[in-house]
Amino acid sequence: MSAEAAVRSRDFETFFSGTYPRVLAQVIMVCGSREDAEDVTQEAFVEAYRAWGRIAGYELPEAWVYRVAVQRLWKTHRRRRTGQDRLPDVPVPVQAGPEQTAEAREVLRLLAALPPRQRATMVLFCLHGWSQKEVAKALRMTRGGVAANVSKARQTLREALDMAADETTGRDPFMGGAEPAGAGRTDASRIDVNRIDVGRIGLGADPVVTALRHAEAWLRAAVVADPAALDRARATVARRLEERR
Repeated sequence: MSAEAAVRSRDFETFFSGTYPRVLAQVIMVCGSREDAEDVTQEAFVEAYRAWGRIAGYELPEAWVYRVAVQRLWKTHRRRRTGQDRLPDVPVPVQAGPEQTAEAREVLRLLAALPPRQRATMVLFCLHGWSQKEVAKALRMTRGGVAANVSKARQTLREALDMAADETTGRDPFMGGAEPAGAGRTDASRIDVNRIDVGRIGLGADPVVTALRHAEAWLRAAVVADPAALDRARATVARRLEERR
């Protein structure tokens, strides 16, 4: 191995170790299955290694990996029916209390029971901040289809978790036609509802988004609590790279 290749491998290893658990947790949220999420996430990191000379200079190479994983996932996952996915098989984080664990598992169970389009569009749009246009392009849907699926998914979670609608307007602030909460407190005079930044405009208090964020944080801690999984993933990525040489 050349000196340049050795440096590249060390840099990528640092990147992989620091980001794999987080990306895996994010992909599990999209698909509801740990097995499927591991497969596409590992494949995305294989592609990242092969393109490392280009993407290492990106501001957020992790975002590139996540997008590749989502696109690969959707090619095989979009035709699945409701209820085929099980609650992700992950250990309980040591630092998580019983109530926190119960709440996170309930949200993950509800996500796994949603139709794939509803689950994926809601997680990408509401939790991970993609625009309707970005979600539509990645999932090969129309923007109207994205909006409709997000709305249905959010309604299902609100009802299942006994959450009230927006108390001020009675409408879903994430859907087109509704003025987002906190719109007057942003730098711009008007907000494109297709590019809502939940953290910037204060929608992080939305109960559905809060529930999703807490579940993802719990899930990420659970993945980190399983170090053997990182070793398995590292070995799988190395094997796949070797097979393609």
